[in-house]
Amino acid sequence: MDRCPAALPTDHTPCAGPAAVTVLDADNAGADGCEHHATRLLATLDRGHVFALPHAPAGAAHRVFKAATPQGKRLHRLADALVTSPATPS
Repeated sequence: MDRCPAALPTDHTPCAGPAAVTVLDADNAGADGCEHHATRLLATLDRGHVFALPHAPAGAAHRVFKAATPQGKRLHRLADALVTSPATPS
């Protein structure tokens, strides 16, 4: 099974269920994810938001929000968190 789009490249843990929420950054770029990976992604974002998908279990977005404690460096853009490889020098 593929991992959800909210899984960070450095997070090799499996998904904990189907995509249930969308995590948005301060610029409204978003990624759908399971509650587990969405929590980890939201914790890396500065001014991030989380919204339940229409088919999500009751309380999914609330659980993700409450569990997402800040982790050191906070990022402004979702793209900065989801970069899979360092930029190559020109």
